[in-house]
Amino acid sequence: MADGSVARRYAKALLEIGKEENNSDVLGSDLQESLDTMVANDNQLMDALSHPALSLQERTRILNEVLPRLGLNKTVENFLRLLLDKRRFVILPQINVQYQALADAHAGRARAKVFTVRPMSPEMEAKVKESLETATGKTVILESSIDPSLIGGMVAHVGGKVYDASVRSRLTDLRYQLLSMNPVIPGEA
Repeated sequence: MADGSVARRYAKALLEIGKEENNSDVLGSDLQESLDTMVANDNQLMDALSHPALSLQERTRILNEVLPRLGLNKTVENFLRLLLDKRRFVILPQINVQYQALADAHAGRARAKVFTVRPMSPEMEAKVKESLETATGKTVILESSIDPSLIGGMVAHVGGKVYDASVRSRLTDLRYQLLSMNPVIPGEA
């Protein structure tokens, strides 16, 4: 998709600036905060800033009214202005996703989404985080979610990998093992 490659180019450019300024995590945080603000209230601000019926001057006025309230790093403010000028504001969500992924790779981080049937205790979260860090060799940012469809155990998604320690997967494995065995029938041996 053309927007995906364009978003990646913008994200890479912003990350390079972050590396030069030694503040790529601050830029990532501010980029996420600006996106959260833009999509709040049913995307009204995002829609206004990317609407082709509004002139660039009108959209610039709107952005200039919003930016001081956010307290963003000047680099991110200038980046948002650039997106507006280049009529690329509509791809801000894709840029943010690309930026976060690139910044994580640069910092040796991995984001993990862990699903459990009940909320994990802080001790359990720490153990899971430690296990995933050992398995991936990266610093893990853990996000836990509840999945009531699980019988028990947990499922972790880290990058493109799935670590499935759910009761359902264990039962499936057990079923497969039982079905693949050659049963010995008494009297036939």
